[in-house]
Amino acid sequence: MKYRLIVFDFDGTLADSEQSIMEAMRLVARDFRLSEIDPAIVRRGIGLPLQRTIEMGLGLEADDAAEAVERYRKYYKEIAFDTTSLFPEVKETLELLQREYLLAIASSKSRQGLLSMMQHLGIFQHFASIAGAQDVQRGKPAPDMVQLSLARLAVPAERCLVVGDTVFDIEMGQRASADTCAVTYGNHSAEELRGVNPTWLIDSFEHILSCLHGGGEAD
Repeated sequence: MKYRLIVFDFDGTLADSEQSIMEAMRLVARDFRLSEIDPAIVRRGIGLPLQRTIEMGLGLEADDAAEAVERYRKYYKEIAFDTTSLFPEVKETLELLQREYLLAIASSKSRQGLLSMMQHLGIFQHFASIAGAQDVQRGKPAPDMVQLSLARLAVPAERCLVVGDTVFDIEMGQRASADTCAVTYGNHSAEELRGVNPTWLIDSFEHILSCLHGGGEAD
């Protein structure tokens, strides 16, 4: 078995949270008297640290974005549990993977929000390591979250696979010297993801099993 550890992004990879994110962004834009958000622009920044996502998505300067972060977190907390769900086959596939691999999370969400959502969705118990925004000094695409999981679980980088839906996830894994698997159903397009040369490219979550067991094709 080549891999021992699989590190997953959360939003756009395990959980479909687009409705939650966009609605919270719309409410923040309203508060700042901004024009209607462009979902395509917001998607480009998802995966980065939250303040940077808001700066990009709403076109705010850093001073205003810091206040916007707090408003976003308030709105997101109010709506997320009713508007977030797992992508198809995620729970079933995680149950299979846990029998053979250590599983970890690397997410730009706040740690407490991440833990609460994982428990709400019924997947918390599958993970040996969980890293949120407060757990590292540098957010994605820096390798810090992956390196934290590698250190916690005593796994060498060459035995780690990083799975995510954005170029920032793939770059994070590459900078940590791990292999990478990009999923095309999330926030960044297949074309964008191919541009950063992931080890694998898959169109649905359960296809990760084919990659791991030798039946998939490297991108």
